[in-house]
Amino acid sequence: MTRVLVCVQPARGHVGPTKPIVEALVAAGHEVAVVTGALYRETFEKLGTTVELLPPEADFDETDLDGTIPGRAGLRGLKLARFELAHFVRAMPHQLSVIDRQPADVVLCDPLMMAGLALVRRERRPRLLTLGFLPFMPPVPTGPPGHAVSGAILRTLAPWVTGPAQKLAEDLLGGDPGMLFTDWPLHSDGVLQMTCPGFEYPRPGVPLHFIGPTTVSAASEHPLPPWWADLAGGRPVVHVTQGTVANDDLSRLVEPTIEALAGEDVLVVATTCGAPLRPGPLPENVRVAGFLPYDELLPRCAAVVSNGGYGGVNHALRYGVPLVVVGASEDKREVAARVTWSGAGIGRARASASPRTLRRAVRTVLDDPRYRTRARELAEEMAAGPAMDEVLNLITAPCRGLS
Repeated sequence: MTRVLVCVQPARGHVGPTKPIVEALVAAGHEVAVVTGALYRETFEKLGTTVELLPPEADFDETDLDGTIPGRAGLRGLKLARFELAHFVRAMPHQLSVIDRQPADVVLCDPLMMAGLALVRRERRPRLLTLGFLPFMPPVPTGPPGHAVSGAILRTLAPWVTGPAQKLAEDLLGGDPGMLFTDWPLHSDGVLQMTCPGFEYPRPGVPLHFIGPTTVSAASEHPLPPWWADLAGGRPVVHVTQGTVANDDLSRLVEPTIEALAGEDVLVVATTCGAPLRPGPLPENVRVAGFLPYDELLPRCAAVVSNGGYGGVNHALRYGVPLVVVGASEDKREVAARVTWSGAGIGRARASASPRTLRRAVRTVLDDPRYRTRARELAEEMAAGPAMDEVLNLITAPCRGLS
């Protein structure tokens, strides 16, 4: 039996891919404790784990980020990124106050939990593995290796964006940590990256272990809507979503996609994740739900239009579905860049897109077989990746470091 401590930020996109790993560890007889926020206590307790809550200073409500993170309201773009990076670092000592009380042989740590930065610097510590449910990236978007603007962007923007957070990390750790604060996963004992090699830029020397997407989204969690049988009507199904975080304004992507495809011979399936659509009648070829079971929906899709959540994009690729990605918040610029780079779809690092642009992009992805072919190749890569038993062996290996 191995004592495993799982540290995960209280966000749906982080908890979703972590749950199956926790569930498998418990089923295999390992002793598992989870450190997370109050909103997800019951979620993990139902899996048979003990749950230790983050202190209020390190907790938040993802459905009300501005209301639960003081100073965040009104910030946009790089100013918001600068603020959030410093906020992540500021939570470090509060996270450690809980983590250090838990006995563990292995720690699985969210890459946005800066407690990981403190842990990798310790001479004596448990094995530390990073949960790779985010694109492996620097804090400032740079594009693929060798991209023409990469160096210029990094030189111009990185010091301004990362400077306050780096200084705060130095103050909290009592000196120079010897690395950029976001680079701590490079110094962990391995990154369990939840995709396949064909969707991540080559990273020589980085301890990446591709385990494929782990999120499960079944009808038991999200019941099928009354119109579900319409998906078998013969028209290509195009799914559109803005995910669970950047969906405060559906006019950025969901509503323009509905407008763009209103006259097309497709069935548009939109999920709102609880956000309201603008009032008015919907086109005949549109179906809407708050949430849908992806493991039921995606095998029926011809294309997915997304704002670039890493988990949702990889979930689509698991089923060989090509993508149109339009997103600029959080890590979504990086995901959009990977969609284009991998050849599995069209990615645009923009906050929104016009109906005309979306119609053209969706038609291109539907009509050009190269996108479907490449998405299926990535699905095959994922299917050939390690089974959950093999992932558990990576986690519970008795010696530090992964093979």
